[in-house]
Amino acid sequence: MYPPKPPIAPAVRPFNWSRVLLHCSIAATALALGLISWYISKPVTARLHETVAGQRLTVKATPDIGITLDADSAVTVANSQPPRIELLRGNVYFDVTSNDADKLEVKVGEARIKDIGTRFSIRMRPDGGSVAVADGQVEIHVATGTYLVSARERADFDGTRVTGHRIIAEADVAPWRLDR
Repeated sequence: MYPPKPPIAPAVRPFNWSRVLLHCSIAATALALGLISWYISKPVTARLHETVAGQRLTVKATPDIGITLDADSAVTVANSQPPRIELLRGNVYFDVTSNDADKLEVKVGEARIKDIGTRFSIRMRPDGGSVAVADGQVEIHVATGTYLVSARERADFDGTRVTGHRIIAEADVAPWRLDR
């Protein structure tokens, strides 16, 4: 029989500053990239609100902005300040209850509707749309300029110009809302 072999001691690596610095620099770079991506990429999420035929829907974009959708309508509301709203199809009625009404802006095709008042409706058509104001004023921004529409007025628009600016009765602002 052979005598037992003495145990082999594990190899001990000598302390090396270059390895410590390498690992610290990798950890610092990962931390810096994580912080940069967190600060830069604040994701903007959008909520889609839509209705089907025969259905109407009232939602709050913010505590001060109420949106009522007519049947077969769709709108997106981005969670930003101020909220970015885009009308995708159909008819929508806005009821703004705050004094910061001038912060609301709605995109309809190539046109932008900026609220200066408090209550108005937008109807989207394939060739543009129309805006009817119940109270206050709205600005329609199109390629040829900015047009102002006041209370109890309606204006048709496309991506380039505003046409058919006329006076209407308050009941004609959003007649579909009265059919409840």
